[in-house]
Amino acid sequence: MQQFSEKELREYNGQEGKPAYIAYNGQVYDVTSSKFWKNGVHFKKHFAGCDLTAELVNAPHSDEVFANFPCVGEFVAISQTADETKKERYRQWYARYHPHPMVIHFPIALHYFSAAADVLFLANPSTEYEAAVFLSFLIATVMGLVALITGVFSWWINYDFSMSRAFKVKLIGALFTLVVGLIPIAQKMMNTDVPFSQGIDGFIYHSIIFATVISITIVAYYGGKITWGAKV
Repeated sequence: MQQFSEKELREYNGQEGKPAYIAYNGQVYDVTSSKFWKNGVHFKKHFAGCDLTAELVNAPHSDEVFANFPCVGEFVAISQTADETKKERYRQWYARYHPHPMVIHFPIALHYFSAAADVLFLANPSTEYEAAVFLSFLIATVMGLVALITGVFSWWINYDFSMSRAFKVKLIGALFTLVVGLIPIAQKMMNTDVPFSQGIDGFIYHSIIFATVISITIVAYYGGKITWGAKV
């Protein structure tokens, strides 16, 4: 029977068409066919290519679930380098607290709220609507930076900087949303009345608020494809 080291097991992470293997109690199982392990992710908490013995202690099922999957080898734990040990600790911490899924919802929701408030403002310009638009957009942009940082962290520890299309699109979309989102903020800081402007500066201000809704939607869509295992 084939033996898998920790390094070898990480190659079977379910990404980019690779099989999804997990280790449990010294055995390596092929979970590629499971609809619950699409793209190597199980309920946003567990990741293929890892030894899940410790993580599954409190799972809502016992080890008989592995009888449904072929055992493809034995897991042989060997001493890890300091960097590998640190990365594994990060991965376990992430599996427990999942910071990126936790924070990404804030910028998505706030960008939509900002655009909806801007529709009301354009229909009936008022300082109240204008304040709601700007403050929600400002917080969305700041939270977008936090989401980007946690997303890159997740990309590293869980996907080893996979360069599949979904990750590229998601990264470009997040960077676009963040960088372009700074323009209305800068405009507002230089001219507090720019939302009321009928000129090109006002057009740019409102256009970007709506444009970021499109880009953040693309980011969310590809994030869903990564999480739920659609072909990426």
